[in-house]
Amino acid sequence: MSDLYTLGEIMGLFLATDTDDVATAEKFELSVAGAEANVAVAVTRLGLSTTLISRLGADQLGKSILAKLKNEGLSLNGIKTVDSYTPALVRNRGQVNPIDVTYLRKSSAGSTICEADIKEEEITAARWVHMTGISVAISESSAGAVAKAIAIARKHNVPISFDINLRRKLWSESQASHALHSLIHDVELVIGGVDEYAVVWGSSDPEENLRLAAAAGAKTAIMTAGDQMMRVLHNGERFDISPEIVKTVDPVGSGDAFVGGTISGILGGLSMRESILQGSKCGALVASHLGDWTGLPVGTSGVISQRLVKSS
Repeated sequence: MSDLYTLGEIMGLFLATDTDDVATAEKFELSVAGAEANVAVAVTRLGLSTTLISRLGADQLGKSILAKLKNEGLSLNGIKTVDSYTPALVRNRGQVNPIDVTYLRKSSAGSTICEADIKEEEITAARWVHMTGISVAISESSAGAVAKAIAIARKHNVPISFDINLRRKLWSESQASHALHSLIHDVELVIGGVDEYAVVWGSSDPEENLRLAAAAGAKTAIMTAGDQMMRVLHNGERFDISPEIVKTVDPVGSGDAFVGGTISGILGGLSMRESILQGSKCGALVASHLGDWTGLPVGTSGVISQRLVKSS
């Protein structure tokens, strides 16, 4: 039995380290990226178990990623090695110039995730299922896998969370709206930014979009807005939560850390408010460090065992 079941592409991240411009950089640091993998690592760091379903290429980059995931304590049983290449992304640090990301993912191993990878017994053995819009966008076969996993989870009353995670480089807003609106219903938790909610539910009024998400069966709808107040609608109760404010070093990956910290808190028995605050701490810790996993806190049974020390 695992605490969390999730699926999605896992990518090699090549981060320019000697300049803040990929075009002129000569040195790059290799780490791991991917929204669902980031969430899985965050949950694992907090003392819970995960089942991560993915595919990597039969190449050196794939082997390196597997070693890094194993070092984090993740089970590798759900990750297949296939005859394709491991997806990657290249980016700058974003400390002088705006963050610029180049993805190498078309027809990659991650895009070949399909319904055959989804095993009903793995989902029924999980306490929570987490999906994102990225896995719906990267390919038709991956979208089919997400739909199958969600259907099985609903059938067996396994709680589902969905991070909208809209990536406009992958599809248009109309495509995203059509695909995600039909998927994100009767879920335990939906998370997204103000603009992402607008794409899925269609209103220019953020409050109306929260209500529409709840009307579609979301027990908890969290609407983030960077370092601004988060809007939350939980079982009919509407409240705001102020996120942790830190000196941002690298915001990439902080949203995934927020999701992982929030889910872990729920599974660890915290209230919804406490869980969201824990998620905010996780996101702030990652944003205050360079890299998707650097700064992720550790914990026991889903609860952080170290508090965030705010920058002076």
